[in-house]
Amino acid sequence: MAAAFLRMGFILLALGWGAACCAQAAPAAPPPETSASSPVDDAVQEQLLQQAMAQIKAGMNADAINGPLAQVIHAYETAYAHSKKQVYCAETLTEAFLYSGIASSNHQDSVVLSKPNWAMAYYLRGYAYVSMGDLVHAEASLKQALALSPFNSQFLSELGNVYEDEKNWSSALDKFQSADGAAEFAPPEQKITLRCHALRGQGYVLVELHKLDEAVQKYNACLSISPGDQRSIDELGYVRELQAKAER
Repeated sequence: MAAAFLRMGFILLALGWGAACCAQAAPAAPPPETSASSPVDDAVQEQLLQQAMAQIKAGMNADAINGPLAQVIHAYETAYAHSKKQVYCAETLTEAFLYSGIASSNHQDSVVLSKPNWAMAYYLRGYAYVSMGDLVHAEASLKQALALSPFNSQFLSELGNVYEDEKNWSSALDKFQSADGAAEFAPPEQKITLRCHALRGQGYVLVELHKLDEAVQKYNACLSISPGDQRSIDELGYVRELQAKAER
């Protein structure tokens, strides 16, 4: 699992959530139906999420779970409990079109919420549970986040972190690989950071699986897009040491 302050950095990527949802784009699929008139006061929920993030950063994980995150989750679950449509949350218009296309191909009516606050609440709750060492509830909450945002790279990597902590290497590798691909749908300013997180996750798992050459490839892939990534540099040095020992 990444160090707490590094993982908090990934949480703070969420501060820019939803900014691109109303941008112009050339759709490759039917335009997604968005919840322009949300039954939930999104601004209030965003304030609660900010409060929760501050509490988590201060180590007040239980307070965040039982306080602001519970309020946000209750608000959205109540509002959409009886919806007959498949509900999604997207951070970018590209992601929104993707979900709309998936629903269309499955002959489902869908709606993409104009703010991903609901999914973010599940994600933050999962993150808080991880910090408390409660991996069972963390996994469940992150899966709820991914049910709303299945191609969110940040959520996928965090679930990969949970599987990593559980030493469930195959599931961890699968989630980090998915997170790498899903970074393509993230806001442009986040793509490199999210890809490197996913690539380092793959590298870590591959080392544990004694696939050192493949691990080297993953760390080098991160360095090819972020040459100064110190964690990849450090991990690559460690893997090189392991390779040298194996050759003796």
